[in-house]
Amino acid sequence: MARANSGPRKKPRLRTELSDDDAARLDEAVALFGLPKAEVVRRLIRASVQSGPALSAENMDVVAALAAEVRQVGRTLAQMLRTMRQGRAVGFDVAEPVWNELHAAIAAIDGELTEMTLAHGARVRRIAQLSIPDALRGGGGVV
Repeated sequence: MARANSGPRKKPRLRTELSDDDAARLDEAVALFGLPKAEVVRRLIRASVQSGPALSAENMDVVAALAAEVRQVGRTLAQMLRTMRQGRAVGFDVAEPVWNELHAAIAAIDGELTEMTLAHGARVRRIAQLSIPDALRGGGGVV
């Protein structure tokens, strides 16, 4: 017997198709957080709105400054390569400090970008109240 139509649904529903990769990620989140799929999705939607964009205006300024540093590192490398190609290569004792400085600059840029992205991910999980159960994490506090 068909169900009588009692009017429009009170709660909006969402039906979406996921790629195999996204479906696998959702399954991983379900297993990781110990929640049903619908609850993981609801919490992530709420948290994404409450936490704001991944890159705030302040973070955009940092990214712009980091991009300028990357351009400077690139110019320095290009100058060194041009000098080497012209046969005016300097000795290792002169080049090593420059290479070390460039490596340090790249590592610092990578560190700042990683910190921004990890911090945003942690903030979204905290707002979404998505913590990893101790049994899955192997002890410790909230991730």
